[in-house]
Amino acid sequence: MVGQGGFSVVREITSIALNDIYDTSDKETKSREAFANIANQHGLLEGGKYVLKSLRTDLPDEEYQKGIEDLAIEADFLSVLSHTNIIAMRAVANSDPHEPRFFVVLDKLSYTLERKFNYWRKVVGENVGYWLPCWGYCCAKAPALHSVWKERLRVLLDMASAMQYLHAQGIVYRDLKPDNIGFDNDGVMKLFDFGLAKRLNDVEQVEGGAYKLTGNTGSLRYMAPEVANDLPYDQTVDAYSFGILFWQTCSLTTPYAGYSQKMHAEKVVRLGQRPIPDQTWPASWVQLMQDCWSAESSVRPSFDVIVQMLRDRLEELQHDDGVVPTRTSEIRAKKRKKKVSPQNHRLDVDTRLSTENDTSVRNNASELV
Repeated sequence: MVGQGGFSVVREITSIALNDIYDTSDKETKSREAFANIANQHGLLEGGKYVLKSLRTDLPDEEYQKGIEDLAIEADFLSVLSHTNIIAMRAVANSDPHEPRFFVVLDKLSYTLERKFNYWRKVVGENVGYWLPCWGYCCAKAPALHSVWKERLRVLLDMASAMQYLHAQGIVYRDLKPDNIGFDNDGVMKLFDFGLAKRLNDVEQVEGGAYKLTGNTGSLRYMAPEVANDLPYDQTVDAYSFGILFWQTCSLTTPYAGYSQKMHAEKVVRLGQRPIPDQTWPASWVQLMQDCWSAESSVRPSFDVIVQMLRDRLEELQHDDGVVPTRTSEIRAKKRKKKVSPQNHRLDVDTRLSTENDTSVRNNASELV
């Protein structure tokens, strides 16, 4: 086992042994044999290249049904999506997607964005220099810090490119967060877990152009206010999540760290509080963050705009030859993270899962408003 989520378990595939199946065509049979040969070769030589994602067997009945639906939805999306920065599905079980034994075979990912954050923090801590009274931080290794800034901006660009592709297909992702962003063995960023993705349907569109979709969907830490308040929304909710992630990638700190659900509902959802950008970050970066996380969905830029902006900023960094966009944010990233109580971790609880206080947890934000 290499991972476990709210509904599913992921296991590494080291070899594939095929059984005879008589209801497939010759083309499908050859395809199965070819894939098995490739998988077995990689299993022997590289420690496995693929993983099998299936439903957990220890779920209560309600979660069990949700898990079946989630995995079926993910398989449906991944069967038609093809993008460098979206995980690829290589095979599926020869059974009904809504049966408990259904599974999908995916490319194996090595680590998530959270682990990448830890690596960047380490590099920053080793190269930020030291503090001198009246002078500030000195002897920072600017080339190393500059290289990390470029790497962070490249990941953000890849992330935005994947979202741009999904939006062009009429899909809203609804769960953009570090836990759903991984990297393969070559370091290529991959978006995964499409259990909350939704293809927009004109039937669900209401006056004003938004859609009447399920509220309180995703992770509160990255959730747009209109989703938390169970109001109609559209694809711009993904831009909101991206804005929060943009800030997190620059600051290397967790947004709303220490907030309980009640605090988040009051301060962020109702009062419009947002993370504070560093005063030395480039103005164009700050403006993009603030536009993305605006409470007004009409202000949020499309991912066409976001992608172009990030490409321009990355090109600027390529020509800056070691100039570090900020120093104070690097210093903040070096600080030890605060301990957070279990209650505060509820900002990261999957809203698809039942909890002991299911009603209060799901409706807390809307009740406060």
